[in-house]
Amino acid sequence: MPQSLHLLAQHTLPGRAAVSIASVEDIDLDSKSFWLRYRRYPFLLTKFVFFALVTIMVWTILRSIDAVLFPVLLSLLLAYLLDPAVDWFEDRGFSRTTGIGMFICLGALLLAAFTLVLYPTISHIVDRIVEEVPQLLMMLEDQWIPMLESALGTPIPHSLRELFTELGSGTEGQLPDLLAGAASSLADAWSQTGALAASLLNLVLIPILTFYFLRDFDIMKEEASHYLPVKYKAWLIDRLQQMDVVVGAWIRGQIEVAIILGGMYALGLGITFQLSGIGGVNGVAIGMIGGLLNIVPYFGFLIGFVMAMLLTILDGGGWGPIAGVVATFGIAQTLEGYVVTPRIVGEKVGLSPVVVIISLLLGAEVLGLLGVLLAIPLAGSLRVLLPDMIRVYKRSDYYLGELVWDTSDDATPDDPRRPDAEE
Repeated sequence: MPQSLHLLAQHTLPGRAAVSIASVEDIDLDSKSFWLRYRRYPFLLTKFVFFALVTIMVWTILRSIDAVLFPVLLSLLLAYLLDPAVDWFEDRGFSRTTGIGMFICLGALLLAAFTLVLYPTISHIVDRIVEEVPQLLMMLEDQWIPMLESALGTPIPHSLRELFTELGSGTEGQLPDLLAGAASSLADAWSQTGALAASLLNLVLIPILTFYFLRDFDIMKEEASHYLPVKYKAWLIDRLQQMDVVVGAWIRGQIEVAIILGGMYALGLGITFQLSGIGGVNGVAIGMIGGLLNIVPYFGFLIGFVMAMLLTILDGGGWGPIAGVVATFGIAQTLEGYVVTPRIVGEKVGLSPVVVIISLLLGAEVLGLLGVLLAIPLAGSLRVLLPDMIRVYKRSDYYLGELVWDTSDDATPDDPRRPDAEE
């Protein structure tokens, strides 16, 4: 309180008034302390309950309309991913409608190729592997274990042999029942959820919605920017651009990497399987599926390598095809790690494989296919907003221990109590 105000209070006002005016600052501090200790927690609890109810309501709505929302969001995601390519065609003199039509036709051709070529081949390979699992276990016991014993110079424990024998006989007896039960469960789920009708409807809706979203995508972005709060518009646009780099660049980069990996896998496995008599078409199909599934980090490599190795072992071609499979995946993964991914994705994307896998698992568990679709955008958005959230937390009274910000001239610039302190 200024000195003149103290003197005025002492000479012109009664003692009680002087004391009350002199203690205004103490009253303010006491009221803040009372708020922090007693009233803040009911207020925070009320806010928590409110946002929890809103979250539960949104989650319930999403669960109830996921069949309708999935094709809409998938079409919007496809439009978002294809918009830079359509803009590239448009900048070179093509009409936007022509560019969109080219991508729609290309997508239809790829879907037809998958349905007519890749899917039947992969289905046949999977059926063969499942049917011959007991034979594979017997081969492991009769051929591979003696070979391993000869290489090691010591016998394998008898208990391990019995384990493989029991596993093979048990699998042989229970495999038909397991397959029948799995088929029955899939049929029940298919009929109960109406997945067949939804799939047929999506095949028609997704390209149509994608076409219209792509045609008006720039207009939609411009219109959406008008509804951003004016006070935070610059900050929001900056964060949205960062999210575009994290989410858009990651997904587009992963798709490009997956296509390149699929080509390398298909070339190597096609040559290996053709020379060994397994069938070049089988090798190309496994390679393409393994590459495309690599959009999820390591998933495509695991599926493709296991399928290729099992088919090679079941065919009984010896060590040559096995070496070819190992060499194909080893060379492809080396090139992907040191050449392909650094050149395409680079260091600008901050989504690690572990974050991607955990996000996809959580999304699938919470919202099924819709959760898988939303997992990466939400993870990328959180990745961008996390530094801002940490900054707000470090400037909160809870983190600072209920300190009052010191804005005096004596406070150092890096004092965390200053509201303008830098991180």
